Order: sequence, then structure tokens, then C-alpha cells
Amino acid sequence: MNTSAAVHQDPISANAEAGLRLRCPRCTGPMGIPIKPADLADARRACARCASPMQAIDGIWRAMPPGRARQLDASLTAYESVREKEGRWSDDAEFYRSLPWRDTTGRFAAQWRIRASSFKFLGDRVLPEWVKRMGKQRLRVLDLGAGNCWMSYRLALQGHFPVAVDLGVGRKDGLGAGEHYKDVLGRLFPRFQAEMGWLPFADGQFDLAIYNASFHYAQDYEATVLEAVLVLGTNGAILVVDSPTYRLESDGEAMKREKAAEFASRFGTDCGGMGGQEYRTPERLAHLERTGIRWHRYSPWYGWRWARRPVVARLTGRRRPSQFHIYLGSRTDYATEAK
Repeated sequence: MNTSAAVHQDPISANAEAGLRLRCPRCTGPMGIPIKPADLADARRACARCASPMQAIDGIWRAMPPGRARQLDASLTAYESVREKEGRWSDDAEFYRSLPWRDTTGRFAAQWRIRASSFKFLGDRVLPEWVKRMGKQRLRVLDLGAGNCWMSYRLALQGHFPVAVDLGVGRKDGLGAGEHYKDVLGRLFPRFQAEMGWLPFADGQFDLAIYNASFHYAQDYEATVLEAVLVLGTNGAILVVDSPTYRLESDGEAMKREKAAEFASRFGTDCGGMGGQEYRTPERLAHLERTGIRWHRYSPWYGWRWARRPVVARLTGRRRPSQFHIYLGSRTDYATEAK
């Protein structure tokens, strides 16, 4: 596959005609006229209610409540330092353009194989189902916890309209890495520095909100889901992808202790999850149904080696490993589980 091949039409503009309606991170008031991809030439809006500004810097909209970025600065710096020491980036643009199908550095090939399997399952099964259900060929998708924006890039290549959201803005492992895709796409998708639990978008304008290996970073699952539900259209849905699920709380807590000890030993800090809950259980997901959504579970096949992990753990006396199901949360009547 030639990941650098030119795209003959602009997939971002093709599905952005209506623009993106913003809300003020400070008072939730409307932020002027909707933004479109071309608006980065005039990348500033002001709240019609409190006059607070929102501005794009280096193409990334800074959309956090006043003072919040400073509050998170120390945790975010520690997290980014750990990620850099782990080697989760490259100086080569082809590294980013090859994801998730290939990790050109070879440092996290096993993890990217899982990501690739999940994304293939989404592309083969879930997204076509939702395209049919929504009655449209192109979906407006919120990529939550977008990281280096690889999923937004892939969705844009498929003709969808992604909007990337993350706390990190760096060019190596954050929203700034989106620049690596510009030559291929012709025009970049919108990127917003914002928290998953406080989104800068007006209600009811997205078809899907995808937590891209990021849901476990949320500190409050219920508040995070409620925020996503607000910005979804009537028939919209949430997708939780590549976040660990444990059958028992005790296994999840054991994982957190192991992870904190490893990070402290290797990097001198236990900051590996930005203070998030770091895992899900069936009980935690069931609790979230009081937000008005119902979960539809998919179980992609990740290969025999992955499938044998529970057996190996039991034979060696270790804790039960995580599972990576894909969960679709919908407010509409939908089946409760699918294999």
C-alpha cells in the first residue's frame, strides 16, 4: 500500500460544508460563526455571551477553560516525557502515515498489530453498519484522545470528516503530528486541544465519537460519556476502542500497581495514565447505562497468541490479563452483544 499516494479529491472539504459549531469552554455560549477547514486563515472566534476568545495556534484550536491548561501542565509534561523515553515517535513522516498497519520503528509492533486489527474490524464491520444506519456515506466523527492523529488520517482517507481532540499538541506524539498527513490529504482535519470531559462543540452535530485507545484516561467515566452524548446527533453513537477491560476490579487494580512500579523504576515517575481510571469492568460499563446508552459489544479476533493469554496466566499463577473488546454505546434500540 502506498501510504503517500496523492488523494485526488479533498476528503476534508467534501464533508464539511455545514461547518463546525463551537461552544465556549468558559461559559458554554456560542463561539461565533461555524468554522470550516479554510478558516485557519482567520483562526479566531469569540464567545457571543462572555467574549472569551478561542484561537488556533499552529493550526490547533486551543479550546480549554481559562487556567485549565496550566493546571494540567505538570502532569502532561511528565506523561509526554515518558512517551518520548519509550520511543513512541519518529523523525520520519512515513512512520505516521503507515500507522496502524505498520510500525516502521519496530519498537511497538505488537501493540500496533492490535490497533490494526481493531481498526480493520471497524472498517470492515462497524463503520459500514453505521453508515447504513445513519443513511449517509460520510460520517462526522469525533476522534477523542487522537494522539498523533493516525485514526483521523485514516478516516479522512475513507471520505469521512474527522475532528481530532487531545490534550497533547506536540509534533512528535500529539496533535502537531497531524502535519505529517497534510501532503497526502491536501487539507488537514480540524484539531482541538481539549479534555474529553469538557468538549468545545455545540450539541448534536456528530455521528460517532470514538475513544481511540483513550477511554481509560478519563478520570470520570460518567461525565465523559455524558459529554460525548451531548455532541452526538439523535442517532449518534460512542465507540470505545483499544481500552483494557478486566472481569474483576482486583485484576485491574493489580495492573495499575504493576504499571506504576514499572514506570517509577524505568522513568522515575508513576505518570503513565494522566490520573485516569486506566481500565473498565463489565460493572463499570453497566453503571454507565444510566446515562441513557446501551452497549453493543464486539469481540475482534486478535490471533491465537492473544487468545492464549488467560490460559498462560492461569498456569503461571499470574493475574488475569485484560481483554480488548470494542464497545458501541447507543441511545437507540440496539442489540446488547455481538461476536
